[in-house]
Amino acid sequence: MSTKQISRIVVLLAVVISCVVLLVKLIQGTAGIVGSIFNTILGIVVVLALVIIVIWMFAYAKKMRKK
Repeated sequence: MSTKQISRIVVLLAVVISCVVLLVKLIQGTAGIVGSIFNTILGIVVVLALVIIVIWMFAYAKKMRKK
């Protein structure tokens, strides 16, 4: 093998490794975004559930007070 062929192989390996690393980073970023969106939706659902519970509690207390 000549020096030119070895340098081509080294450059090709560097490009392939760089592409693999970029692909892994993109997948990790996507997973992070999906996880953040899930946590945000879960937080909104919990807050809405708490608001509904408080409204129900006050409505129930008002109904029981009138008796």
